[in-house]
Amino acid sequence: MKSTKSILRKMGLNKSYNLVSMPSVGLTEEEADRFITYIFDQSVLKKFARIVRMNRPQQNIRAMGFGSGQFLYPEGQFSSSVYKKQWAENKIQLSVKKARGAIVVYDDDIEDIPFVNEDQWTDQLMRIVAEKIAHELEHAYWMGDTQSLNGWAATKIESMWDGWRYRIAHSQSGQTYENAVSGSATILKACQCISGQDCPSGQDYPDSWFRYPGKIAERALTAPYDWEFKYHKALKAMPSKYKAMNGLANMKFINSDLVTQDYLEALSNRGTMLGDAVFKGDAAPAYGKVEIMDAPLMPTDLGLDTDGGYAKEGTGDYTDVLLTLKNNLIIGILRDIKIETERDAANECTNIFYSLRTDLAIENVNACVLIECLEHEC
Repeated sequence: MKSTKSILRKMGLNKSYNLVSMPSVGLTEEEADRFITYIFDQSVLKKFARIVRMNRPQQNIRAMGFGSGQFLYPEGQFSSSVYKKQWAENKIQLSVKKARGAIVVYDDDIEDIPFVNEDQWTDQLMRIVAEKIAHELEHAYWMGDTQSLNGWAATKIESMWDGWRYRIAHSQSGQTYENAVSGSATILKACQCISGQDCPSGQDYPDSWFRYPGKIAERALTAPYDWEFKYHKALKAMPSKYKAMNGLANMKFINSDLVTQDYLEALSNRGTMLGDAVFKGDAAPAYGKVEIMDAPLMPTDLGLDTDGGYAKEGTGDYTDVLLTLKNNLIIGILRDIKIETERDAANECTNIFYSLRTDLAIENVNACVLIECLEHEC
């Protein structure tokens, strides 16, 4: 165990050292992996998204199949003219973009920490940085877009890539993120309803999935006062092929914690055994066999955007619910993480610069059901 003074001296943090700068420090692969793990330990997506630790700036993920069309024919109708001959391919490329930041460490702050060694100091520093990085990345992974839907400033990392929400919403036939192998995502609008006595004027839409617009759980205003849970409609909209072979156990609803609270309030009003178990902490929030995962950084102030969706942050009171499979959301981070230090002797501190390169993708947009323009109670 080394004294704090000796660590400061070796790191160039001692007040008597007037170093202008220190050389770049490239983390070992093991340290980089540990730093990446720290980032996602602070994220609700850590156990759900697929983390790809990349060794090169570009990495391809391919999906191949025979696409649509029949595989079987009556014996008398089968001939060489109906052979399946064409492969369908969907190539997903992770292509990392660099993001940088810096923190300032003052000598007095370090000297007040008694008897830490270099490994402990490095580990603690990585944890502090990772916590903030995780929160910023999580929002950017969901809300980023390069198409000016939100008009992100060039200083925001949300302007670096098209986030998961944008890719899901723009995966319909002929759009940028359509999956040629499996198909498109399903978009459900919670602000639209099937024409009827419980559908407000101007919100009726013939292709709507919902009887009652509004929150995640809504109740009819007239007898017999039926309940409608939009989680249920999302499950019905998910293609059945993903629900086979215990597929429901690999799915999750991802939404703001406010949506979960609205759902729990509805359970409380109904007085069900499930509601009692959740409130007592005996069961995790779930709808049927699918768990509900809170993502507090999912925006709850979305409004209408220029593409006719509801993705513009800060212009409304709407939020989202995403139903998808585990590991379907992909995060790629290049292991080549750098740390650079610069001595500021005049202010008795050291500036620590850090940079990482990352990208994101969705392996199968067809396995995504997005409920947008969902209302919530604050």
